[in-house]
Amino acid sequence: MTDNAKHLRLLLIAAGLAAIGAVYGGTVFASHSFEAGVSGNTIPDNTHIRLDGLTLPAGGVLPLYDASPNFVSGHFLMRAPCDPDTHVPYVTVIAGHVDESAHGTYVDKMPLYYISHASTADSCVYHAHMPDPLNGGAPKITDVALVNLSGESVSFGPGDAADINVQRVLGSMSSAPYDEMKLPADLEHGNPVFDLNDENPDNDGLGFVHEE
Repeated sequence: MTDNAKHLRLLLIAAGLAAIGAVYGGTVFASHSFEAGVSGNTIPDNTHIRLDGLTLPAGGVLPLYDASPNFVSGHFLMRAPCDPDTHVPYVTVIAGHVDESAHGTYVDKMPLYYISHASTADSCVYHAHMPDPLNGGAPKITDVALVNLSGESVSFGPGDAADINVQRVLGSMSSAPYDEMKLPADLEHGNPVFDLNDENPDNDGLGFVHEE
């Protein structure tokens, strides 16, 4: 690159930074509120994360997906170690919005559906709706993560994985932020788990009518 080309490139970069500074009042820093997001209301996206061979220490966090500043709708699928009696995963699945500012952060446990016919005794398969307006959880989801709140290290085995399928953008956090704060440290271990295949109709979750 010639000296003239380098000089021109620096001028262009400086002009761009000056323009950004003018738009945001002379202050340029990382924040989801400054991101424009996508054009339109669809971002077909699939993210698959292999968990086999990973160990999440007590208190550890494993981010799985981030669509910030867009809060989205879609589906969540996971296979992970679980309690053989309650089918509650040993790691807690959380979703919501993780912001640079603690006051802009709101996360909650994701309600999970246990898929018995795809699970084994010590590795459960789960499906979830993002968001789940009937069964609770965060109503606006930009981020999905695993948090180990069990107090012990959790190791994932062969076949353990998480898959996130995003279908639509519902809005932007810049125009519809949360008005309260909930941090991962505020949560307790375990997700609410529903089962449509056992003989207990009381744990089917809202919105499902048990067939007699």
